Amino acid sequence: MRNVIGILSGKGGVGKTTVAVNLALLMHKLGEEVIAVDGNLKNPNFSLHLGIFEHDLTIHDVLSTEISILEALHIHPSGLRFVPASLSLGYLGLDIDSSKLKGLFKDISGTILIDSPPGLSKEVFSILETCDQVLIVTNPHLPDITDCLKLIEIAKDLDKEILGIVLNKVRGKSYEVSKEEVENISNTRVVACIPWDENIIKSLAQKTPVVEFKPFSKASIALQRFSHELIGKEYKSPRFLKIRRIFS
Repeated sequence: MRNVIGILSGKGGVGKTTVAVNLALLMHKLGEEVIAVDGNLKNPNFSLHLGIFEHDLTIHDVLSTEISILEALHIHPSGLRFVPASLSLGYLGLDIDSSKLKGLFKDISGTILIDSPPGLSKEVFSILETCDQVLIVTNPHLPDITDCLKLIEIAKDLDKEILGIVLNKVRGKSYEVSKEEVENISNTRVVACIPWDENIIKSLAQKTPVVEFKPFSKASIALQRFSHELIGKEYKSPRFLKIRRIFS
């Protein structure tokens, strides 16, 4: 059985790709059959989070030729399977056709996570039409929430199941829009609150997902808890977490 989950955001800079990379890796570690796909054709950076900069074949090659998406499948040292996008400027004019995108996944089973471009571009609409379920990443600030609301309405108009909102980079400040306020405004459940964590920035410099770089950091624990919930598994908090966090 195949399930396509689109990870989207109303605007850039909210940490969507960070969530997508770490979520895909955690699901893989939990034994899920998962493939991550970089759907950002114009400004891809999914594989950069994994420390990989060059690829023989990419999603661009799949969309512009007749090759199977399985030929563009790459395997990270962690075991995570992913389909990268090309960093070349030569593909800037290539668009995603939703009908072709749906056909690409016919030979794939399990969960497919698509890291969508941010915003409300034509590419985003094509990915939305391809998805079975949608996960929306935003930050706890009014402009971000406003863009998130637009995305929710479009997903609803397309009859897509919205898994929920991931509230990212949460600092717990009084000026932030709270989880409860986001849920009331959007009429959508906030399924995860990921705290702002400097370790995420450090992990990007190390070219290693934060859940591997600092598995006991606050952001990693929140991502681990959410990944368990997403696949219906019980999450058990690590023992002596504060001590492990100090020495990890």
